[in-house]
Amino acid sequence: MSIFKRAIFIPQRTYRIGMAAFLLFILGLAVIWGERPVAQVASYAVANRVIVIDPGHGGFDPGAQRGEFKEKEITLAISRKLEQNLSKAGAMVILLRDSDESLSDSELKGSLSERKRQDLGRRVEKANEAKADLYISIHANADPSPRWRGAQTFYNKNSTEAKLLAESIQQELTAGLGNTNRKALAGNYYIIDKTKMPAVIVEVGFLSNPEEARLLSQPDYQQRVATAIFTGITKYQANLLVDKQD
Repeated sequence: MSIFKRAIFIPQRTYRIGMAAFLLFILGLAVIWGERPVAQVASYAVANRVIVIDPGHGGFDPGAQRGEFKEKEITLAISRKLEQNLSKAGAMVILLRDSDESLSDSELKGSLSERKRQDLGRRVEKANEAKADLYISIHANADPSPRWRGAQTFYNKNSTEAKLLAESIQQELTAGLGNTNRKALAGNYYIIDKTKMPAVIVEVGFLSNPEEARLLSQPDYQQRVATAIFTGITKYQANLLVDKQD
């Protein structure tokens, strides 16, 4: 390498490291400053990344239900807001459903469990065929007891990248929502076991908790959830950029 090339190469590398570190610093102030600084710098972290957003359930499969609150409606609303955040930041977003529908064939004759297997299989297939960089599955929790609450993120125990992504998202959910002390956990779920990219399931809260169910139905709170997930994704991506430059 010539002296001239070295003189250019070293500053470029230093610049990339500095920009990635600066991005992490700015994103770290998001809780104090709000969304605007995040929107200004997040494109550096997620630009041109292919990110699959999977609104859980849909169509014949409502997911958890408590009174007027249906999981499939809440997951779609939050997923749409997350899609907007990521798209504005330059990510290439694949939203697996944009209406009240499943991915299974409507004419499929068989049990509900058979339709569910086909639905889940196609979600995984679409993500793998797109060679996505990340897979974010949005769900809502429920329990026989109304006492439990709080958003929580799950990952495949065999994926270090998915663990880091889940922890980053969980940290932002804790800081941004201010109502959960839950930790990211390893889980055994078809979606995160079969996808070929880092994948997480974000359980945005408990519909079995009356207060949290009401919150999850409100557009402002849905945006707070989406923003927390978005910020967690961008911080994860920014850390990858820093690691690649080391």
